[in-house]
Amino acid sequence: MPQILYGLPGALAKTPLGPEELIRRGKILAGWAAPDVGVVVRDVPTGPASIESAYEEYLSVPATAALFRDAEAEGFDVAILGCFGDPGLDAMREITRAMPVVGPGEAAFHLAAMLGERFGIVTVTHGIVGPLRHLVTRCGLAGSLSGIGVIEVGVLEMADGRDGTLAAVRERGRQLLAAGADVIVLGCMTMAFLDVTAELENDLGVPVVNPARAALHTAEMLARTGLRHSKRSYPAPRKLAVGSVARLEDLVI
Repeated sequence: MPQILYGLPGALAKTPLGPEELIRRGKILAGWAAPDVGVVVRDVPTGPASIESAYEEYLSVPATAALFRDAEAEGFDVAILGCFGDPGLDAMREITRAMPVVGPGEAAFHLAAMLGERFGIVTVTHGIVGPLRHLVTRCGLAGSLSGIGVIEVGVLEMADGRDGTLAAVRERGRQLLAAGADVIVLGCMTMAFLDVTAELENDLGVPVVNPARAALHTAEMLARTGLRHSKRSYPAPRKLAVGSVARLEDLVI
């Protein structure tokens, strides 16, 4: 039975949403997953409450790397980096030996590029527009990005107003379609877990890619095929590889 870790790079359980939000997301993922796949949701013990800037992305990396290192030792088959901006994705792939790590942004962009010529992203704040553009470019898909729409709602505020969030995403989606998008990508994991994809597809008339589902099913595929990331692309940090330090934590002096 494939086991997938959905690892949140922020201390979500310490926010007003509490541990119940981890449980809620786990139930949603279990409902989307194949019957023979196990999904476990965990967050980091310390880190940003939510990630809405490049700085917060960088702050999240060390604790998330430790989480994924421990998950591989525990026997998980695949891990999902539970933030749309894929913070530290290359680093996570460096410090794992054989456990693939899936980035929801990367998975969603490649899926969107298979569904249409150009895609648009609807995301939460202007603070992550630049990082998302960089991520799309890193994925080799800059020419397929038609634009990024921002609803300017904080991640932790979104769950309090589902209808308002849906209306804002719908409006930005229409603007992106007018600008030439053929596919819309939801650019936030909290947005993804509102489960509004079907409503948006009905309203907009185009495919809407949910990054949580894209990442989950990519992880399932990797678990079933046994494929993993090339260590030529993501070699282990040299100090760890040659044994001059024994643990991730020892890289910091």
